[in-house]
Amino acid sequence: MKLIKWKTLLITSLVCLVPILFGVMLWNYLPDSIAIHFDINNNPDNFAPKGVAVFLLPFMMAFMQAFCCVVNDINSAKKGEVKKFERAVKWIIPSMSIILQAVTFAFALGFMVDIRRVAAFIVGVVLILVGNYMPKLNYVKNRNYEPDTARKINRFMGFGSVIMGVLFLISILLPPVATICVLVLLVPYVIISTVYGIKVGKGK
Repeated sequence: MKLIKWKTLLITSLVCLVPILFGVMLWNYLPDSIAIHFDINNNPDNFAPKGVAVFLLPFMMAFMQAFCCVVNDINSAKKGEVKKFERAVKWIIPSMSIILQAVTFAFALGFMVDIRRVAAFIVGVVLILVGNYMPKLNYVKNRNYEPDTARKINRFMGFGSVIMGVLFLISILLPPVATICVLVLLVPYVIISTVYGIKVGKGK
């Protein structure tokens, strides 16, 4: 098995750069300053020059994607690969790059896009996707647990991730405060998952 899957790394990284084509085609219609961050009420609170939004942000996403692919491949070589899980994870950043850049350009062009709902939808789908595949893993990162113990921990974390993802999707239908509440719930979820992992691990 190859240590680094270069074909997947190259293809997914290039997909992260696809929004540059959108930006170039829309260049003359985009304002010189583009909103790149929004508060919970959909009000822009951070702006960037057009060139940064069109070129730099996609390259940053491509760099993140390449880094994540390398880390994932190295980890898989050591722990054993789970193809479906890895395939799903490796397409998260490229998908986010296209969706977020498309939304950013749409807002800059005057379309009333609810960024909070888009962000909650993306986070919800990612959590459900990752949570669905986690029980299939037979290891826990940075731990030398037996496969059965690792699967038990991953099953618990996967179930929690799916619940959190569903809550994010539900918050789309509710006022902005609902999304904030779900974000706050991520803290106890992480704490509970960590404590559970430690407890189960000690009982192996």
